[in-house]
Amino acid sequence: MILQIDAGNTRIKWRVLNGSKVIHQGHQLTASVLAGEPLKLLGVTGLRLAQLSTVAGDTIISNLSKQLREQFDIDLNVAKVSAQVGVVSCGYSVPAKLGVDRWLAVLAVFQKTGRSSVVVDAGSAVTIDLITGDGVHQGGYIVPGIRLLQDSLWKGTDQVKVEQLACSGNIYNPATSTDEAVARGCTLMLVTLIERLAAEHDADLVITGGDAMLLKVQLSAQADFYADLVLDGLAVEGVRFDLGGAK
Repeated sequence: MILQIDAGNTRIKWRVLNGSKVIHQGHQLTASVLAGEPLKLLGVTGLRLAQLSTVAGDTIISNLSKQLREQFDIDLNVAKVSAQVGVVSCGYSVPAKLGVDRWLAVLAVFQKTGRSSVVVDAGSAVTIDLITGDGVHQGGYIVPGIRLLQDSLWKGTDQVKVEQLACSGNIYNPATSTDEAVARGCTLMLVTLIERLAAEHDADLVITGGDAMLLKVQLSAQADFYADLVLDGLAVEGVRFDLGGAK
């Protein structure tokens, strides 16, 4: 059985695969593992392999490596960005500077569709990556996610105190309260960016991430939602892994 872990800045998601079937899955706050708490792998036994995608720093790698060796006597394989996997080439001149979560999501989408795509990962930050139908990753964009956009108003003004995250109603209708004005305005900024890029590049639109559904319901463009693109990318043949931590 294989343990796959996606450690983002806010949340860690994990799942255990038996073949292609998910038999266990869970999530917890990244801060808890950074503070030394173990990943809560309740009911998990018989692991033969562990794979990690992380943008949360070396402490996560160290803490998880230690736990897995002590609990399951296995090493942690940490995914890395490479210049090419199969026919997919990295658009960064220095591949190591691309976030591994973005790389894995692009690889997963191309494996699933083989088409030109705009790949959106809506988490603490919203990342948008473009890949052509012949596997060329063209690079992408990074902007604040919904929470960060709203928090910036809360911290930067005296009068704007955001109470809600989700946007209700039609984002093109002006809001009649400050909370709703912030929610609709921040959501509209992200939706407009995503839809403009999908139209400009005449590409499929694919979305994932913790806030994906908050954006998807507001998109006028057709978007395919995948819950676990980064985890799916860990299974793509040819992905490079390094061992996490020293024995």
